[in-house]
Formats: sequence, structure tokens, C-alpha cells
Amino acid sequence: MQSMDSATNSDQTRKTLLFFAPEVQDAAILNAYEIYLHHLSHSELFDITIMAPNGSPFGEEARTMGYRMYPVSDFSRKLLLRTPQLWPILTATRRFRFDYAICHEAFGCRGLSHIARKVIGVCHDDMYEGFKNASRMVAITSSLAEEAKAFFEGQVPVDVLPYPYECQFSDIAPLPEDEEAPLTIGTSGQFAEGDGLGTFIHAAQLLHQSSPEARFVIAGQGPLEHVLKELSDHIAPFIDFAGPMDASEMAEAFDIYCLAASNAPYSVSLCQMMDAGIACVSTCASGPMDILKGGMVAPLVPMSDAFLLAVKLQELLEDRPQIERIKKACFERIREEDFSTRIFEEKLISLFDMEQKAFSRID
Repeated sequence: MQSMDSATNSDQTRKTLLFFAPEVQDAAILNAYEIYLHHLSHSELFDITIMAPNGSPFGEEARTMGYRMYPVSDFSRKLLLRTPQLWPILTATRRFRFDYAICHEAFGCRGLSHIARKVIGVCHDDMYEGFKNASRMVAITSSLAEEAKAFFEGQVPVDVLPYPYECQFSDIAPLPEDEEAPLTIGTSGQFAEGDGLGTFIHAAQLLHQSSPEARFVIAGQGPLEHVLKELSDHIAPFIDFAGPMDASEMAEAFDIYCLAASNAPYSVSLCQMMDAGIACVSTCASGPMDILKGGMVAPLVPMSDAFLLAVKLQELLEDRPQIERIKKACFERIREEDFSTRIFEEKLISLFDMEQKAFSRID
């Protein structure tokens, strides 16, 4: 695919870029890798080499797409973690072979600095401390960026670059026409630590006492599925565990979407439900705080607090006009420029422009 500025880009000297993507299973992080790779490739400014573990999901996908690959074994990865000065030897690359490296895990920044002139680290979670060896760090939320700036004390520049989102729905999903019809409160997660599904189950137990007609659905699957189903059987047997559901299925099934996670630098599901015009409620994790503008778009509740979550949901069940306002606000918010793929690419490329200026000062 040719970019709008391809004619201009073709006249520029393409820079070499090493794209370091450690192995992960998290679908959201894998999606983020793809977002970064797509926009870096689309800019036509770089000759890109992918460095990824043998057999990793992202590495295999990049290989099938025809990217230049530099596989790294698990043994090499462990050695590089402990002895970063060996990167030029173990990776069979000479010092400063690459103009840039973009690193999606903190441990790699120090080693990559031996084979790339500038290293841009992308922090996909809240663990920013390890990026002290990056030339520049990218955070996906404003709160994390402020914390990192204070931590680095100006030694590492920090930029905020939220993930983009491409809308797929054209209309706001309607509430049931019968105002007496029960509403469905849904959530989703990876059935893992930090996704808040246990909190949701406890909130459902509390809410069921005052609103027994309300329905509750949990979408997804994962390692803690058995534990969570046992908890639900014990205190909230009326909850429906629906298994994996795509965005359209959730939008059709849910009237209110609840993100209960305590660890959520970003949530694809939250964005999807906003896109469908589903009324959302979320914990005040760093990602939802930015996405929902600190509660201006949709209600935020404290993390891991089932009681206050139940109170907020009860308030909504008793006030359908408020639900309608939240639906409209969510639908409009996800369509703002903050989520534009075009602007994401412009901001991403600007990071390399800033480092290019640093090249000029050094040279």
C-alpha cells in the first residue's frame, strides 16, 4: 500500500530499523505489535528487520507477510538479558548496524543500544522503570507518562502515544423498546489475574438482591475460568458464562458493558463497546481514565470495589435516560481524533524525526 506522501518519502534516504518483538500470548499486545509494524511500514521511511523469538506468534505472522526476519532463540534471549554487551556477537550484527531499534520490552533496550544508534522503547503496561536504557520511551496513557517523566528526571524523554482504534459500527445499539424489559450487564476478560472478573461476580451478587430481574453475562475464557465459575456457582449462579464473543456478539447481547479490570493500560473491548454505542462503566485504571476522559464520558469506579460498582450499576438501572446519554457520549468519544489511525502514524513518525535531529547534533 502506498502512503499519501510516497513521492516525498522516495526522495528521502530510508533508515534501517530493527523491530524487536519478544514473545507474548496476550492478544492485545500482539495486536499492538501489528499496529506499530503496519504504520512504520506504511510510512515507507524504513528498511525494517524483525527480531522475534523462533516460533513466536508475531514472528511467524511477520514471516508469512514477507518481512526480513532475524530470529532469536530463547537461549540467546536469556543471555542477552544478563549480558547485553554480547548483543553484537550473539546476534551476528556489528555495532550500530541499525539506525533505529524499536523495542517492545524493557529488558531489550540496553542490548539493542549496542547495535542501533537510537532505541525507542514502547511500554505497553505500567512497568516503565526498565526503559531507563532507551533513547526515548513511549507510554500509552498520560498518567503513566507523568509517572515515568518524574522517575527518569529528564534523562529519558517520554511521549504519550495511545493506540488507535478503527470504528466498525455505524449506529448506536438501541435499548429494549419496553422500558420494563430487563437489561443485560456484560463484561469480558482473559480470565487471568487483574482482569476484575471476580470483582464483577461479587458486584453481581450484591446487585441481584435489589435488581433480581437484571441479567449478567461474562464473555471470554482463560486460565482462571474454573476458579471463577466455582465462585459464581457459589455466590452468583445466575451469571451466564458465554465463552468467547466477538464485538458484534457482545454489542447484541449487552445493554451495559462493565470493565472491572484493575490492570488495564488499554482495553480493546471497551473501545469496541463504545463504538457500538453500548453504555460503559469502568474502573479508574490508567487506560480507561484516558479513554473515558476521567469519567466525563462514562462513569468510573474504584478498582476492586464490588460494592461501589454495584451501586453505580444500580443507579443506571434506575435511570434509563442516563444510560442513553452515556451511550451517545461513548459512541461520539471513540470517533474523536485521539483514536485516529492517521494521527497515530504522524505522531509515531515524529518520534523518529526527533531522534534524527539528535543524530544531526551528534554528527
